[in-house]
Amino acid sequence: MIPERTDERPHGEAEPRVPAGPRADGPGLRGAVLALLAARDTGTLLVTALDALRTGSGSHTGAFYLAGDDGWLRLTAEHGLAGDLVERFPVLAPDATFAVSVAARERRLFHGLVDDPGDGVAPGTDGSPEPGGRPVAFVTAPLLVDDRCLGALLVMLDPPRPLSAADDRHLAMVATLCAHRIDHLVALERAGVPAGSPKLDPAERAAFRRSRQTRLELAMSSGSIGSWEWHVPSGEVVWDERQMRLFGFDPADFDSRVETFRAAVHPDDRAALDRALDESLRTGAYYAAYRVVLPDGTLRWIEVKGALERAPDGTPDRVIGVSWDETEQHERMRRREARRDFVLRVTRAFAAARATRDIIDVMGRIVLPQVGGRALALHIEHDGRLLLEGAIGYEEPARERLRLMGTVRDNPLAVALAEGHPLFLPSRAAYLERFPDPRFRPPREHHAFVLLPLASADGTVGSCLISYAQPREFTSDDQTVATAISGILTQSLARTRLADVSRRRMTDLQRLMMPRSLPRLPGYAIAARYRPAAGGMQVGGDWFDVLPRDDGGASLVIGDVQGHSAQAAGVMGQLRTALRAHASDGFRASGLMCRGNQTLWGLDTERFATCCIVDIAVGTGAYRMVRAGHPHPLQTEPDGSVHEVVAEGGLPLGCLPDDIYPVHQGVLAPGATLLLYTDGLVDTPDGPYDAAVERVRDALARWAVGTRDGDAQSRLEFLADTLVSRDFTDPGHDDIALLLIRHLPG
Repeated sequence: MIPERTDERPHGEAEPRVPAGPRADGPGLRGAVLALLAARDTGTLLVTALDALRTGSGSHTGAFYLAGDDGWLRLTAEHGLAGDLVERFPVLAPDATFAVSVAARERRLFHGLVDDPGDGVAPGTDGSPEPGGRPVAFVTAPLLVDDRCLGALLVMLDPPRPLSAADDRHLAMVATLCAHRIDHLVALERAGVPAGSPKLDPAERAAFRRSRQTRLELAMSSGSIGSWEWHVPSGEVVWDERQMRLFGFDPADFDSRVETFRAAVHPDDRAALDRALDESLRTGAYYAAYRVVLPDGTLRWIEVKGALERAPDGTPDRVIGVSWDETEQHERMRRREARRDFVLRVTRAFAAARATRDIIDVMGRIVLPQVGGRALALHIEHDGRLLLEGAIGYEEPARERLRLMGTVRDNPLAVALAEGHPLFLPSRAAYLERFPDPRFRPPREHHAFVLLPLASADGTVGSCLISYAQPREFTSDDQTVATAISGILTQSLARTRLADVSRRRMTDLQRLMMPRSLPRLPGYAIAARYRPAAGGMQVGGDWFDVLPRDDGGASLVIGDVQGHSAQAAGVMGQLRTALRAHASDGFRASGLMCRGNQTLWGLDTERFATCCIVDIAVGTGAYRMVRAGHPHPLQTEPDGSVHEVVAEGGLPLGCLPDDIYPVHQGVLAPGATLLLYTDGLVDTPDGPYDAAVERVRDALARWAVGTRDGDAQSRLEFLADTLVSRDFTDPGHDDIALLLIRHLPG
């Protein structure tokens, strides 16, 4: 009757208002019915009734006032009432203005709100407030049996709270059950028979059963519960009409055979049903939950509860019970489980995200299909402005509008942030009514919208817009999921933004150690690229360099220091500086590599580095190459063929102080191109190394025989961009450095 606490909501979601005590369609109601009908005195009955109405966060006290032969209402049972209240109001006149008198006289519920608990019995003459309106401190309900009023039930609510129409119906049903039980107890008392006594003669037993059947019928009808009896010796079952409807039977066609009942039960549940029946014959208590298959093929979950009655000789006579439809509850549980699994899956995916673009990928890959959305846009807060970070499902004109949206005051994203909770707009008309500014107008194919504010205690993170292809009525499940996603997304973005900042700083440091520009080499085109890995906050030790020589040639250097950290980048910087210094002293390929090895060996580090150095001559295209554990370069010939330059090499730098690096001699003919690269280009976690090298070889071949439009330098730059593009390589696995040199024809 009273809102009770629920622990199954996402963090930060407002506490929902749900009926207290047993739900009118839940299993708790069945237990309450049986408990009320089993009470043996009015005191126990009152406590049971208050338990059936109890809230998880508040408390109830109350009393029964029963009418005597003179019509006056007397306090017959009370629970938890203050002593002075009991002393002040032991008897109430039927025509008084007391709430109890009003409820009994006018045969209706009466609500009230007062400061003095004593006034809870006499609130005045006002009627009941609208259900769900102002808070209620007490409520009185008449105790009705057919056309007779036995008195009234008083329930005190602490703390006061609003009551809904469903709460009132629930209270009225409990009061009616109490009235019938009180009527029965009074009848037994007048006959001098203790409640529950087994010493009844056959006529009294028959009357008792008829009375019980009347009470059960009333309770079942109020709660949409079916009643049944199973005659153990004959196997015959007797069902009321509601029980037949639960199983999809037409009352006119039901034959009362237990075989007919079993045939309606789902085949997979019949064994469990038989075990429950056998158990009831041993223990006297019966409970089961199973599925039934309706004539149209629909599955329905049924729960049953009953008790065994024995014959005078002690043998099982019959099982009497009630049944109710739990399909909706099972469906709610299924949706709740699915919602929980989805939230856990999203949480795990977000936890694995290392950068904001990974978050956007998770939103597009997992969240958008799950919620049935068509498109989403993620804006991130920067210096008080919402800037578009990523969008899925939008064409470029719409993207441009999204970019503008975050920079305009009072835009939909900012409104959601200001209100502090998700905005659900079920139709395009609802969106345009709320945001008529034409600058915010969504694409024509978008017809429902959710705006998720992304804000935490530490400040604003951003906003997420999810759009749907059709108008949509957002259910409570939709709203729960959206609120959960909003919270998880906020925390994940806050974390990845910090990682992005750290990553950006480290990448800037890495780029500062790279050459700002490459020297011009007569007769050659040179291009180079460095692309950091997308994952993690650290950078690697990949580098490239072009070292001019006095004779007009140059030494091309590419290398990779072990690891991905600031230390690896620092070692790379020292090694690159040392190689430049040694090259200026006149050292060439083999000697330069030896000097680099000794430099790394002498550093206070356990890291090693792979390296490849190519000395190329001016004019002739002849080159001398040395390798220190580095991948073999690839070379394209003027005819478009591509081959790997297999050159014998030494150990990586820093392994042995006096290692020797053999020299490989080759020629780069006019029109030929040489590619030097680090292993990030070909070493992928989900594919063999040779296959990755072959993929790069194919890309070089296609480029070599492709269009000849544009100058040689532009074409070489295009090839470099292609090889480090996200469409070609895994952006999150490893850093990539590459160096291309092409011998220009003629």
